[in-house]
Amino acid sequence: MAKSYDNNTETPSTGPKKAAPAKPAPAKPAAPGPAKPAAGSARLSDVQRRAQQMANKPSVSPTQFFQEAWVELKKTTWPNRDVLTKSTSVVLALVATVAIWVGSLNYLFDIITAKVFLGR
Repeated sequence: MAKSYDNNTETPSTGPKKAAPAKPAPAKPAAPGPAKPAAGSARLSDVQRRAQQMANKPSVSPTQFFQEAWVELKKTTWPNRDVLTKSTSVVLALVATVAIWVGSLNYLFDIITAKVFLGR
């Protein structure tokens, strides 16, 4: 007759199972920060290359900065009066709704806490 083995306690080749030795907990980093890519990875080399390019780039004068900013602002599509009015109406309606909701909850909780803690 074949011997049957319980997977949790015994195996045919090794006998009773033994608990695995406890592994030490991994050390925590000293300060939290962004995850660093593995050394030699393509992402790391790309980040280093871009950082070096930015460091070697000459600084821009304030005049040139504002001229370029003005050019970019001209490219922006601004909403017309109708879209702006509708968007503002929606925002104001939502703010009023949330204010009424929070005020109602505040009033309700004030009544409940007064009855529970002050016995009124």
